[in-house]
Amino acid sequence: MLSDAAAGKGGALMVQGGPGIGKTALLQAALDGVPALRVLRAVGSQYEMELPFATLHQLLFPLLTMLGDLPGVQARAVRVALGMESGGPATTPLISFGVHSLLAVAGGETPLVCAVDDAHWADRASAEVLGLVVRRLARLPVAFVATVRDPVPAFAGLPVLRLPGLTPEESRALLNGHLRTPIDPSVRDRIVAEAQGNPLALLEFPTAGAGGFRIPLGGRLPQTLEAGFQRRLAALSPGARRFARLAAADPTGDPALVRRAADTLGLPRSAIAEVEATGLIEVGSPVRFRHPLVRSALYEDAGPGERRMLHAALGEATDAGVDPDRRAWHAAQAATSPNPWLATELERLAARAHARGGLAASAAFLKRAAMLTPSRRLRARRLLAAAHEHREMGDRAAALDLVALAEDAHSDEALRAETSVLRARVLFDRARNEGAVRALIAAARRVGPVDPVLGRDVLLDALAAVTFLGRFADAQLLPELAAEVRALPAPEGRERPVDLLLNALVTRVEHGGWPDPAVLGPAIDAYVRDVRDGARQFGLGELWLVCSAAEDVWDDAHFLEVAERQLHYARDSGAVVSLPVALSYQALAHVHQGRFDEAQRLVDEAYGVSADIGAPHMVYVDVTVAGWRGDEARVHRLSESAVRDAAARGEGRLLTAVEYANAVLFNGLGRYADAADACQTSARLDEPSFPPWVFPEYVEAAARSGRLAEAREVVVRLERRAAELDSEWCTGAALCARALVTDDLAAADLYREAIARLARTRGRIRLGRARLLYGEWLRRNGRRRQAVTELTAARALFSEMGAHAFVARTDRELLAAAPGRRTTGLSEREDVVARLVAGGATSREVAAALQISPRTVDAHLRKVFTKLGITSRRQLRDRYPAGG
Repeated sequence: MLSDAAAGKGGALMVQGGPGIGKTALLQAALDGVPALRVLRAVGSQYEMELPFATLHQLLFPLLTMLGDLPGVQARAVRVALGMESGGPATTPLISFGVHSLLAVAGGETPLVCAVDDAHWADRASAEVLGLVVRRLARLPVAFVATVRDPVPAFAGLPVLRLPGLTPEESRALLNGHLRTPIDPSVRDRIVAEAQGNPLALLEFPTAGAGGFRIPLGGRLPQTLEAGFQRRLAALSPGARRFARLAAADPTGDPALVRRAADTLGLPRSAIAEVEATGLIEVGSPVRFRHPLVRSALYEDAGPGERRMLHAALGEATDAGVDPDRRAWHAAQAATSPNPWLATELERLAARAHARGGLAASAAFLKRAAMLTPSRRLRARRLLAAAHEHREMGDRAAALDLVALAEDAHSDEALRAETSVLRARVLFDRARNEGAVRALIAAARRVGPVDPVLGRDVLLDALAAVTFLGRFADAQLLPELAAEVRALPAPEGRERPVDLLLNALVTRVEHGGWPDPAVLGPAIDAYVRDVRDGARQFGLGELWLVCSAAEDVWDDAHFLEVAERQLHYARDSGAVVSLPVALSYQALAHVHQGRFDEAQRLVDEAYGVSADIGAPHMVYVDVTVAGWRGDEARVHRLSESAVRDAAARGEGRLLTAVEYANAVLFNGLGRYADAADACQTSARLDEPSFPPWVFPEYVEAAARSGRLAEAREVVVRLERRAAELDSEWCTGAALCARALVTDDLAAADLYREAIARLARTRGRIRLGRARLLYGEWLRRNGRRRQAVTELTAARALFSEMGAHAFVARTDRELLAAAPGRRTTGLSEREDVVARLVAGGATSREVAAALQISPRTVDAHLRKVFTKLGITSRRQLRDRYPAGG
């Protein structure tokens, strides 16, 4: 890959393995082997994970003089992210564009390699930006290599080179080559066994004198290695040991900074040579440690008092004009008593970090600010603010610990009300059940009198929570919640989008579950304006409720837009706790468009995030994708586990998702009675956001299994909704549903109008289904030529999506409509184009049917003529006598 970069073709690679396995050594050997590359290096630091964009600053520092060559908006985004310029926060995508452009400028002079060692310790903001950048390197002379212990979510999907441990034979060879004196075979075998194939352990244990006897490794390899490093450094003079600890306390690796701090401490210059002689530290540019564990061993070896002294020296040596964040951080680590000025400065830095998406940094700054705050009330406020950051990051345990500290710090009623809110929200993050809803309502009642705005925000959270309960919700819970909202009106003159949304959702409850587009529409529009402007932050439940509301009014344009922006917002803000829902809604948006592979990728990511933060898994879209793909075994497996989980948690909404997925599966397989049975309850319940998915599925299943009366009841509901809405999606679905229960020839007009309406949406799954249903109707009414045209178009859509059961169902209909179909050697798409043209369709009509351009149709047609040895459309009709 590095050779390719030197030749102008970029790429990325993760080198993954445990501590001491040889990642850094391999990376350095590779870099030494390609001298034509300019190397940009950064090292992730566990002590710097709280500082947003710290790793990115290290990596790009040599290129900052080139920022003037970038477009203004990109240059500003990078400067703001790196703290070089003040101003409003830039989004992660915009920063990534700026970094990409900067690398392109630099790579134009000399091919580059960006090497990030210990990327698992990179701060989250840097990782998110680099994760976007490295996916666009193919056309640049830039390679990206990162060493990681475990997968980093931001780099998911990139090529990985996994370094396994050495085999016993390799371990013995390495050990024998390293030993200076003979060793008893039993001792050697003990060392090999305890090292578990780890090269660094094999090299360090004999030197440290462990001999394989004193401390059995078990699962404590890093701690054992640290102890060995500490023993080796114990032989140094006091000044050299302090210099080594000073270097470990500095996250930047800046040798000039470390030397200035050493001068402040009065350390002798000979300390540097003494430290380097151990082979554990190299005071070059930058300062390098033989292994990250060397650094942690040194830092841990210093007592609390010495650490404060080291940070004080580093803070004094740090230029406040160049790096005010890190100077304040060092000063905070050095502080021994309350310091109101420093606490205020840290709070300001926390706000900056939050705006840049650095929630971990913000929380760390706020916690330290609280410890330096003499006022008990203000200390409690800062602790509670830090708790909110931890909750958004998905670290519930830390959030609750800080809540307890805040309550101990001050007994103010308003603060205690806010702590009850945070506890209730954490409870909902952990379990989407009635207990969580009740806790949120109780918290809203407590906080409402002292903070009506926060009270209404909590009631919105409660409405979001009760949505998950679905059929398991107590009958009085929604009316009770609606009454709470009405009892806590919005402050005069301050109606926010959240208030519009609350009013719309409560109106739905009061109208018996029927969505009122006149109330929901303005609320959705207000949120769409806000997400486009990026002018404010959103509560964790707001945007997915807007997605749900857009589905309720069958507004697929706004549903798709808000789903996409919700995911960007969750990523950019660092709000990990909201990521599973955001990922799931974006995945559902992909399903609507027939992009099942993209949907599954997001579903898999949502599983990983949920596992990381201990939240219930979002099975909703996973089982839906499996249903559309016709994967009966997976649908069955997911359904069984989901039903158990839903019953255990009281999460009725999950049951509805499972029933819908099973209905899709069975309709694809042609098992219509099973499909109708699967979603009968869901169709009756009419839960928020589900009608656009469930209603058409049930009508098809019921109509095809002879339950016409039941099908017509849902058709009437669909038509009533379509009459109230200005929605091509809803109108198209209603027309298609009416055609299914219409016996006479009028069904043809209904199908055609439904297809025209649905073609104007982005819902390819419904368009494909409408074409399939119309083709089946045509075939059953003896119109074989027209049937083949519609069925072929439907098959093309299903094939591209990967809707395998529907492909098979369509093929059965095509076989019945055109039993003389022949294999021609054409590609799938070429065969589809050939059949449509043979049926009399123009290039423009084929383009509309397949959702491609007329020019692309003509290109396919030229290939068809060449492969079939013909020159005209007339000859093509002769090759497809069944009519296409």
